[in-house]
Amino acid sequence: MFVKLDRYLLKSCLGLFAGLTVLALALLLLERLIRIIEIVSGSTNTVVAAGMMVANLIPHYLDLALPGAFLIAMIITIDRLSRSGEIVALMATGVSLYRIVRPYLGLAILLALLSLFISGFLQPLSRYNYRQIVHDLQHKTVVTAFQERKFVQLKDRIVWTDHVDASKRNLGQTFILETEPDGARHFLTGQTGELNEAGDGTIIISLNNGAGGTFRNPDESTTNNLISYGQLSWPMPTSGGEFRDRGEDERELVLPELIAASSGAGSDAINPVVAVASFHDRLSRAALLLILPLIGMILGLNLGRTPRSGGIVIGILLLLSVQKFLEYGLALAESGAIPAWAGFWPVVLALAVAALIMFRRLAHGRILLGPRPIRRRWNPPMATRLSETTQS
Repeated sequence: MFVKLDRYLLKSCLGLFAGLTVLALALLLLERLIRIIEIVSGSTNTVVAAGMMVANLIPHYLDLALPGAFLIAMIITIDRLSRSGEIVALMATGVSLYRIVRPYLGLAILLALLSLFISGFLQPLSRYNYRQIVHDLQHKTVVTAFQERKFVQLKDRIVWTDHVDASKRNLGQTFILETEPDGARHFLTGQTGELNEAGDGTIIISLNNGAGGTFRNPDESTTNNLISYGQLSWPMPTSGGEFRDRGEDERELVLPELIAASSGAGSDAINPVVAVASFHDRLSRAALLLILPLIGMILGLNLGRTPRSGGIVIGILLLLSVQKFLEYGLALAESGAIPAWAGFWPVVLALAVAALIMFRRLAHGRILLGPRPIRRRWNPPMATRLSETTQS
């Protein structure tokens, strides 16, 4: 019976949890879509480049989505079981709340291990891969920005050409407009053009039989410059070269590397204080998942005649507050203002103690806040009392 009960309770939660995780992941990825489109707009294979970038962002956003999706799924599941009377029926047969919450605690342990694996191994590698893809795309953007009969924004430049050959090196009629920070604008035109790459990664644009000039603000006293030329070469520097090695940022280190960096045995680019803070941050966020089943049970259970509402809102606000406390603790720990453990574990421990106390009161039939309920003495029926008086 108990195995079937576990399966039923988990089945009631897992489908909702999976759907909420996908929804949260999609909403979080929307925040990056504009940036991704901007980066891959000049790529020759936009779909593949965007897909690779999104794939490398999934571990980061999945780790953010797990706590919220799990807590909301727990609250909704317990609320449904309460409103349908199933929890009351289980308690009437002798099944306690401790027994009901047990399969969800097992699920929380698995999610905590999954979160630790994501933040400790997958996320650092995917973060580095994402940055490497961005680097490679930005290096190739100068070449791929020249597309036939399209105005393409390239940082502070706008380029246009009416023809590009298959090698992406020979151009037809070309127009380039560059805007300086002070508002001055430089333009170049050419009947034909070529793209060549120097040894240091600089892209050199050679324009033939064209004109160029500089236009400044009307209120400036300087005059505008106009030139005509037979051939002009204009270097457009890019980042160039191979991307740096992984490990210059503590967020790119897996857990064993982070432990080594915290002891000073890692890369010189990583501050040991920052490494220790990042290590405690990842562990504390995984440990936070172990408390969520108790909170979900507290906020979702409805045993009264008048069902309570607002559990989801309270749960979201509580989770956001805890996340902000952890972020603030991370900032203090990285600056060295407090010990690394003090920025995270007091928050997790305080939440765990509060959740345990409130869950115990709920499991023993007490109200969560306020004094204990008054127990009335048993008064025998009137007939019994009269009988006892007569006999005496």
